[in-house]
Amino acid sequence: MIKNLKYLIRYIAVSILVISIILFVYLLNNYRSLFNTLNTNYDAGTISLSESWKEQTASENSFVWVGHATILLNLDGENILIDPIFSERASPFSFIGPRRLISPAIPINELPNISKVLISHNHYDHLDIPTLIELQNRNTDILFFVPKGDKTLLQRNNLLNVKEFEWWQSTSINNKVFTFFPVKHWSARTFFDRNNSLWGGWKIQSSDFTVAHFGDTGYDSLFSMEIEKFGNIDVAFIPIGSYAPREIEKDHHVNPEEAIKIAEDLNIDYSFGIHWGTFFLSKEPLFEPPELINKYQRLNSEKIFSTSKPGQLILLDSLEYQTILGN
Repeated sequence: MIKNLKYLIRYIAVSILVISIILFVYLLNNYRSLFNTLNTNYDAGTISLSESWKEQTASENSFVWVGHATILLNLDGENILIDPIFSERASPFSFIGPRRLISPAIPINELPNISKVLISHNHYDHLDIPTLIELQNRNTDILFFVPKGDKTLLQRNNLLNVKEFEWWQSTSINNKVFTFFPVKHWSARTFFDRNNSLWGGWKIQSSDFTVAHFGDTGYDSLFSMEIEKFGNIDVAFIPIGSYAPREIEKDHHVNPEEAIKIAEDLNIDYSFGIHWGTFFLSKEPLFEPPELINKYQRLNSEKIFSTSKPGQLILLDSLEYQTILGN
C-alpha cells in the first residue's frame, strides 16, 4: 500500500512538472509580447496635453487624439470613438497591469454625444469594458462595431447594439461606409483564447473624407498587395509605439520607420502617429517614437506623418505637418 502510494505521488509530481513545462513553453511562445509589458520603465516621464479639444463642438470634420489608440473623430457632425480606453489601467484588474502615464486628454464626462464606437481588437488597451459601459450609460443609442468573435463579450456585460464584422465586411449608415480590414496582429483576453476573435483596422468613408485607423499592427506586405481594396485614404491613424525590443515585437507592432512604410505603401497623404506616450508597454524611450517620425519625415517630403499633443484639435480640411517635439 505504501509502495503504491509512493508511486502515485511520484507520478503526480512528474505529471505536474511536465504540464508546467508545456504550459511555460506555450506561454513563452505565444505571449512574449504580453510579458514584455511587465518589465517597463514607469518613471519614463510624461507628455503634455492640449486643451484645444474644447473647440470640438463647433468643428465638424476633425479629430482629437485622446491618448494611446483612442481617437475622437467627427465626420459631418457625427462623433465616432475608436478604441476608447479611459480606465487607469489596461488590464482585467483595477490594481495591477499597465497603468497610464497621462490622463485621457478629454475626460469621459466631457465628451460630446457619441453615436458609434469602433473596436480594432480585444486586447485590454483597445477594448476596455468599463469605458464601453460608461459610454453606453451616457449615450443610450450608441452602436458598437467589433471584430468577429467579440460580440458575446460585450453582450455578457449588458452592452447593446453590437455588430460584428468579418475582414473586409462593410456596412453603410448615416451616409458613411464602415469597413473592417485585416492587419498583422493577434487577439486574446486570456491565456487560452488566442485568436478566437478577429483583429484589424477600420476605414470610414464619408462624402468628403476617407479615414483609416490601423489599431495595432506589425508591418506586412498585405498593405501594398491589397492597395485596391484600401482605396484612397485621406487620413490614417497608424501606431508608432510599443516596438522594442524588435526580436519580440516585430510581428506585433511596427516601429516608426515601418509605420511610414505603411503610409507609403497605401499612398496616404496624411498620417498621424498613435499608440505611444500613454501606456508604457515596451522598452523604447518615451519620446523616441516622435523623434524617429520627425527624422524620417524630413526624408520624405511628399507625404505628411505627424505627431501632436493629446487633446489637440486637428481639422480634416486644413491638415499640416505637426510634431509634439518642442511644443
